[in-house]
Amino acid sequence: MTKVSLRRIAILGLTIVCAALFSACSNSKKEDLAYKNAKAPPPLEVPPDLISPTEDKSNAIPELPAHTTAPAEPTTSTPPATTEASPPQQAQDNGAGQGGAATSAIHIEKQGAQRWLVVPQPKDQVWQRTKDFLQEKGFSLAKADQDSGMLETDWRGGDKQAAPAGDLNAAMKSVLKDKYKLRVEDGRVAGTSEVTVSHEGLERITKDGKPQWQPRMDDPMPAAAMLDQLRAYLSSEASAPPPQETMPAVKADITTDPNTSVSTLTLNEAFDRAWRRIGLALGRNGFVIEDRDRSKGLYMIRLGSAFKEDAKAGFVARLFGSNGGDPDKRYRVHVDDRGDESAVVVEHPGGAPVHTSIGERILSRLIAKSS
Repeated sequence: MTKVSLRRIAILGLTIVCAALFSACSNSKKEDLAYKNAKAPPPLEVPPDLISPTEDKSNAIPELPAHTTAPAEPTTSTPPATTEASPPQQAQDNGAGQGGAATSAIHIEKQGAQRWLVVPQPKDQVWQRTKDFLQEKGFSLAKADQDSGMLETDWRGGDKQAAPAGDLNAAMKSVLKDKYKLRVEDGRVAGTSEVTVSHEGLERITKDGKPQWQPRMDDPMPAAAMLDQLRAYLSSEASAPPPQETMPAVKADITTDPNTSVSTLTLNEAFDRAWRRIGLALGRNGFVIEDRDRSKGLYMIRLGSAFKEDAKAGFVARLFGSNGGDPDKRYRVHVDDRGDESAVVVEHPGGAPVHTSIGERILSRLIAKSS
């Protein structure tokens, strides 16, 4: 190709580039001019009822009174003890552990996972009432040391008898055992006592074809339930005179019908006091209270250790036969409301009266320990 042709091609290309640049500049100027000449759109029209909505004060945050101040932050990392009031009474702020005055209400305090019962009574008095509570509940005591304030129950549960079909509670009792330890100490506030409860549990397993007992996993619920029951028990006694180790003496007579050989214990007092008196006497005599039904006046018991010493001497066996001292022997103690007096009869588990002399023997034990 000749030099003339190359020069023409170069001039033609330069012409095209210049034309493109001129066209771009021209379009840019037109867009700038259109933008500058553009008019603002008309303002949006808002419905009148949306411009100033009606004020709704239903969800407004109330203002604090001028004299209210925020609670001070704890000075230590340990959370302060809180109070669970004993219904229907409401505990006042007792300031336990902080030098406050003692409250007049029995209540439970807690700090973290720990719970204890605060009772506005001296230690010895509370220890005795706690012991009565356990005995009324049918617990046999493995330890009762008033000086140290300790109360420890025997193992309860693990019944050997096969549970009736469908009776879940009986089935659980046959494979579980429970023990409780209660400690009564002088309170941190003058004039009060504090009660703590701990629980131990066993469960029966089968290993290598043989049943054996092993510790259960820690469970805070049984101890908490025991503490709540003790609170209710002591609260119900709060308006009574200061409790004594023994109840007031009462006229009590045992009569035996010559035709039926059924023995009856007659107490010269109303049902409420007679019911409590018999419950205490059963516990103090070593009988095991398995269940109770106050509405029917029934205590379901086992002989337990009640005739242990007599059985060793052969006295019970001679009087009542070979089963006289069997600790698993079961009976019902029926307290009958007769107005100003109460009658107590020993019955078989099915409800039939006991026609043998062991009924009189049991009632005689109750008289000895009921006053």
